[in-house]
Amino acid sequence: MKEYKVLITPEALEDLNRYLSYLLFVKKNEQAYDAVLEDYFETVYHLSRVAGSRPDSLKKELAERGLKEMYFQRHDYVLLYRIDGDKAMVVYMFHTLEDYQNKVC
Repeated sequence: MKEYKVLITPEALEDLNRYLSYLLFVKKNEQAYDAVLEDYFETVYHLSRVAGSRPDSLKKELAERGLKEMYFQRHDYVLLYRIDGDKAMVVYMFHTLEDYQNKVC
């Protein structure tokens, strides 16, 4: 099984920090913060193992930009990434209720 090096762009890291800050400082929910952060790390690890086998996005505009989606296992978040050789470059993170296709395209 090919393993990919997962790289997180500054924009994707900013997205993660925004969601975590909301949980911790607005919702004041440390348990949710910890759970989402743990799920994030597990999703990134899983991505390193399956990035190349994931299908292109079903959303035409995202697929045209070479983006694939990797959904969190236990929370309603998605990582948008592209493959570059042996690297999976995470470029965005969104909550699944957001209209992220229009935000990206």
